[in-house]
Amino acid sequence: MRTDEERTRLIQKRSAEIKRERQKRKQRALDLICIAACLILIVGTGLFLPGLAVGIPGGDVHHASGAASLVGSHAALGFILMGIMAFLLGVCVTVLLYRLHRRNERKRQEKLDDEL
Repeated sequence: MRTDEERTRLIQKRSAEIKRERQKRKQRALDLICIAACLILIVGTGLFLPGLAVGIPGGDVHHASGAASLVGSHAALGFILMGIMAFLLGVCVTVLLYRLHRRNERKRQEKLDDEL
């Protein structure tokens, strides 16, 4: 038969495991949301820029890619749009890489905790 201290220790250990599992699930969901947001931004940008170039007066798109002609015909507007899009893409990639790094660190820490 177990003592009260052993039971208390087992309860605390189990509750810590449950909290870790919940945190893992939340973290996975948040990682998936970040990855989806990055992909949507990248694909949306790729689909949006050629259509935007058509709407600029005097900014004729001479080829299907459209992004280079944005910069060629209206330099100021093209540079501003490219700068904003590059910044947003950089932010998304940075957030994604940071989250992946943190997840790998947590996995390493869990392995160390399990070994002890």
